[in-house]
Amino acid sequence: MLVFEVNLNVFFIIGIVAIAGFVGFLFRSGQINGLNKKVDELEKEMLSSHAEILQLQREKIELLQKFQTPSIPVIPLKTAKEEKTAESFTDISLRKKLLGSQPAVTK
Repeated sequence: MLVFEVNLNVFFIIGIVAIAGFVGFLFRSGQINGLNKKVDELEKEMLSSHAEILQLQREKIELLQKFQTPSIPVIPLKTAKEEKTAESFTDISLRKKLLGSQPAVTK
């Protein structure tokens, strides 16, 4: 049988594990920093796009208000109440004419 004598120092193994952990920590912290930068960039982009949308909405409201308020005042000739009463009178007279012209039906 082959027998090999291997001498391992415990402090050497602990040192290698510590160095590997530190390298892994540096690698992962670099990844996290890169992702945080991307998140910050996307947040800034979203804020700027929302600000642009709000500005466009303000401009739209200003244009709508500008076109809704006429520069020349318009005075209505009839009010809404007069129109309703005029329509109701015509309906009653029309019904009376129709009922008066039809022959009565008896059973």
